[in-house]
Amino acid sequence: MSNLLDILSNLFTSMRTIGAVDILINVILSAAMSYLIYLVYVKYGSALSNRKHFGSSFLLITISTTLIIALIKSSIALSLGLVGALSIVRFRTAIKEPQELTYIFFTISMGLGLGANERLVTLSAGFLVLIILIVAGSFRKNQIEDVYNISVESKKLGVDQIVSIIGKYCNRLDMRRFDQKEGAVNVLLFAEFDTYSNFEACIKDLQNEDGKVGVSFVAARALG
Repeated sequence: MSNLLDILSNLFTSMRTIGAVDILINVILSAAMSYLIYLVYVKYGSALSNRKHFGSSFLLITISTTLIIALIKSSIALSLGLVGALSIVRFRTAIKEPQELTYIFFTISMGLGLGANERLVTLSAGFLVLIILIVAGSFRKNQIEDVYNISVESKKLGVDQIVSIIGKYCNRLDMRRFDQKEGAVNVLLFAEFDTYSNFEACIKDLQNEDGKVGVSFVAARALG
């Protein structure tokens, strides 16, 4: 019986409490890492949404995770309380693109590592991942650069026809909105092209199918 009590006592007392100075250092490091992740995401990310707006949340996510892990690291009670709290909270913000979710996981992992006071491993892994993201992003930008937000309105063409025509010329096509009113179809699409000439050919093909088709567009990269 005494051996069991000793084991339980060692379990609760063996966890090292992180000092205030260490927490402050880890928070500063987490802020710096979140800013670097933000810069890489804005410049080398491929998400079609507003990357600057979405990336601005990285700072709070990383610091919050660091503080939470630092506080519950030495307390079983706080850990159980956190599990109970998270079972009540519901995050309803829609993640529209997989890359947004992966960057959130990246920032959380940095917060977890720094909150656990594992600075060397966390920072080393973080810098390595950032280098990989920069190299991959640079290669991708050399391959594909023209992304457009296209709005097509037609009384003759259906949604399937519009999507089929545009899809022949682009590498990626996402339909974001569809409206039908007074016999006219209005479709909002995000399309990614290899070259601007492919984009021009796409517009001409739409005009050949419907001479009265209305097409408006804006460079989606400008929204990032």
